[in-house]
Amino acid sequence: MPDTTFRSWMNGLREDVGPRPEWPVLLSWMLETEFERQRQVDRPYSGSRILIDRTRHEFNVKVPEKRAVYGLCHRCWQETKGALLIEGTPVWLLSYEVPNQADENGRRADLVGLTQIGGLVVFEGKLGSNSCPPISAVLEGLDYLSCLTSAGTFERLISEFRDLKQRIPVPAGFEGIEPNLAAPPAVIVLADSEYFNYHDRSERSPGWRDLIKHGRRPTSISMRFAQAESDIDGFFSRTASWLT
Repeated sequence: MPDTTFRSWMNGLREDVGPRPEWPVLLSWMLETEFERQRQVDRPYSGSRILIDRTRHEFNVKVPEKRAVYGLCHRCWQETKGALLIEGTPVWLLSYEVPNQADENGRRADLVGLTQIGGLVVFEGKLGSNSCPPISAVLEGLDYLSCLTSAGTFERLISEFRDLKQRIPVPAGFEGIEPNLAAPPAVIVLADSEYFNYHDRSERSPGWRDLIKHGRRPTSISMRFAQAESDIDGFFSRTASWLT
């Protein structure tokens, strides 16, 4: 009989050599396993459109995080043809406030992009003293990403992408790229230093940096944290750096 998942995890931890704590390694494996399971659930989005053309969207919103995310996207479309650079690696920003789950209202990914090999990226944008802890932010991103990469929704997303590509700027190096289900997707929590510092002090969030430092990177999905400061206009800067 095949081993249970619990025994596979236990054996994996026994083989993991070094002084690293177990929980970040195990949590990363558990999140990857559940992410793959949720992608198989049939909950196709039934709204009018997933990848909405936001290039002409008025984004004078009062909510700071929405303003930061919207402004980042428009800045990148205007200045870098849509490329957000994270330590020199470009991610092509496609749209923001992206719906993804059946006919649910209010469940929208902050920002969706594409890697240079076609992996779908969901960004969760956080500012300042937002009370949502970093690991909870990862879970929110995984919720959206698992729905967007489920078979029925992803097939529709590709069709919409081909139409959207005719409307938004295409950065250099992305001309022949389109969403690819075989390319590892990613969740990126994009936040300013105040947010990360706040959760270093918060009693709700102790140890969250251990997930970065000690968690073994899953093979089928990337879960990362990136820092981008906001400027005088309240927008994220169009460059970011990885937290390590």
